[in-house]
Amino acid sequence: MTPAGHQDTPQNAALASVLENFPEAGARIRELFLQSPDFQSLCEDYRECLANWRHWRQAASEQAPDYLKIYTELLQELEQEVRQSLGPDEA
Repeated sequence: MTPAGHQDTPQNAALASVLENFPEAGARIRELFLQSPDFQSLCEDYRECLANWRHWRQAASEQAPDYLKIYTELLQELEQEVRQSLGPDEA
């Protein structure tokens, strides 16, 4: 979900991962992403956490359940931070 005319950069991947999970707040997410380095960092943290969560969800190792639990909790915390950043009208 790379914006037209832009390269597929990690920054665009971070934005895309948040947009994918909060489609109802797309305009506000794009606005915050353009204006706030802190929100950009939050989006990157979310992207990395989501990628790790997806990895451990499919992993067959003995450690997978433990890591999945850790990343599930972290993902929930990051989702809450995104909602807080969006404000009461968008969350």
